[in-house]
Amino acid sequence: MLRGMPRWLVISLALVAGCRDPGIIELESIRDEICACKTAKCAEEAMQRVPKRDAPNNHRAQTIAREMMDCLAKLYEAERPATGPDEAAPPAAPASP
Repeated sequence: MLRGMPRWLVISLALVAGCRDPGIIELESIRDEICACKTAKCAEEAMQRVPKRDAPNNHRAQTIAREMMDCLAKLYEAERPATGPDEAAPPAAPASP
């Protein structure tokens, strides 16, 4: 059994390494960059590198795309100005005479 174990391990590692889709690896890299951005502009620039053609279209790619959009949405939310009545700063108190 010990003699079969290293061979099994080598075959498993080769299969796992060979099954990595380069398109998925590229999307993961872009996702990591987007999620590391501190501004929406930075994230938008990284989004421009998402391949328009020959992009993988499977469950994993869709999950990565959702994660990218979630990170971008958080940046947009953080940069959104306070415009609503509930979000505006309270009015200053009148000066005492």
